[in-house]
Amino acid sequence: MSTATLPRTRPKGRDNPSPAGAAPKRRRTGWWLLLAPILVFDVVLFLTPLGKLVASSFADNAYQRVLEDPLVVRSLVNTLTISLASTLVTVALGYVIAVVLCNAGNVMRVVLFAVVLLPFWTGILVKNFAWAVLLQDNGIINAFLRGIGLTDAPVELLHNRFAVIVGMVHCLLPYAVFPIFSSLTSIDDRLGLAARSLGATEASVFRRITLPLSAPGVSAAGLLVFIISTGFFITPVVMGGPGDMMIANQIDYYARQLTDFSGAAALAVVLTVMVSILVAVYQRVLKAGGQHEDN
Repeated sequence: MSTATLPRTRPKGRDNPSPAGAAPKRRRTGWWLLLAPILVFDVVLFLTPLGKLVASSFADNAYQRVLEDPLVVRSLVNTLTISLASTLVTVALGYVIAVVLCNAGNVMRVVLFAVVLLPFWTGILVKNFAWAVLLQDNGIINAFLRGIGLTDAPVELLHNRFAVIVGMVHCLLPYAVFPIFSSLTSIDDRLGLAARSLGATEASVFRRITLPLSAPGVSAAGLLVFIISTGFFITPVVMGGPGDMMIANQIDYYARQLTDFSGAAALAVVLTVMVSILVAVYQRVLKAGGQHEDN
């Protein structure tokens, strides 16, 4: 028999070739299966309680009651002013530390990073009580001020707004250092060298090159620090006075002291909306900073 008359056989496994779009569909289905536990986790432990919180906030005319409460208005003002002051101080200190980190040697940079990360390694109560020991009337700082003759009586450094800002800045400093440090390290060193070769001073290089190019990192750090600072609860209680109550403390007061859960839910929703708006702005700033670096 001639080989020309033999039937042509197909390779095994290719009798029913799959359409071109089958593999991508299987891959997409696999991704959904991998995301399913996370989605279930979010729905059960986040979205469901959040939905119940929002639903309870509309009971008993809660929004009108809490927004007409002078203490709530005062706590909202305190939250904005304390958070803004803490953000400004934190970003300023964070910028200085980030510049020092950029110019430090390898060993010194490791040491400074350890110092910056130290607040992450201790609990917030430990940090607050440590500052309370330092700032109290018979603490180290007042003893030093009396020792050098600057004051005869103890200076009130604790249980006021100054102490709250100090405690918050200590906790928030790492959140400002790292975005600014990342922005500074992305600046091309040749820009500064070119400017100095043309006669620019160090102040001019900083004002015209370093500061504008690091602005996205500064903006991102400021928004991140402000977002976190709006939810502080323990620091105003330990280090602040009665007039330094923030919105988180007011929510606790409504829930535990007044047992007004609908009012507490309304305040929580107000705080959530405020933070959500800030998060959206923060994401836009990050996106704008990324586009600037790409260009």
